[in-house]
Amino acid sequence: MAEIGSLVDLLLFYTVERALFNRMVGTLGKDPQQVKTTIALWLLLEEIGYHDLIRTINYQNNKTIEALFNEALLCLEYIQPDKTEPAVLHHTPVFEETKNYSRDFMCKRYMHIMETVCDKIFGESGAIEVDESGTRPVLSRDRPFGKGCYAHVPEAARESNLNPEASKFYPEDVRTMFLTFSRGHPLTREEIINFFISKWGDVVQDVFIERTRPGQDPQFGRIVFTSSTVIPR
Repeated sequence: MAEIGSLVDLLLFYTVERALFNRMVGTLGKDPQQVKTTIALWLLLEEIGYHDLIRTINYQNNKTIEALFNEALLCLEYIQPDKTEPAVLHHTPVFEETKNYSRDFMCKRYMHIMETVCDKIFGESGAIEVDESGTRPVLSRDRPFGKGCYAHVPEAARESNLNPEASKFYPEDVRTMFLTFSRGHPLTREEIINFFISKWGDVVQDVFIERTRPGQDPQFGRIVFTSSTVIPR
């Protein structure tokens, strides 16, 4: 299993994918394993040119997502070894894109994404979440209150003893920005910090770089700023 710090970074990096997974399983009622394989295919398509595909899909209505889901399942059948080409997909852009690459390449990349991403960020019935502290992973079912539930809070507990003149606290997730590195051109933690300091001053609280095996370049990083106002909206 990946180290906790590395897994949390991975979960935070794939926040949109986890939200889409929960939407497709919870709202659309799709099979979790099929949704996991579908998102793996969409991540593969992002690698070969469909930039921000999953974010775009997540903006669509449920009917459109269902159609894309069904198309993805057929594409997955096609990229498997010794499968015949399904005629229904001849003229769809996604299928045409998959035909531009060998099945062997597509299948190997798909399996790699399943192993290194999807198997780590998705559980059996819901996406793996990050706890309120932003430091540890937690299964969705471990959360005490789900969507649509209400936790009663006694009146006494609602009164705050916080200093009204204290600086407003911004959770780490709203002060975080993610970076992706071009293959073979990762930046170091120091390079990232120095760049932001040179442009905007002392605005960086911390920088996290993906932990990788020796000889492998990191593919993403995460910057935590001192204030949410640093991140453009």
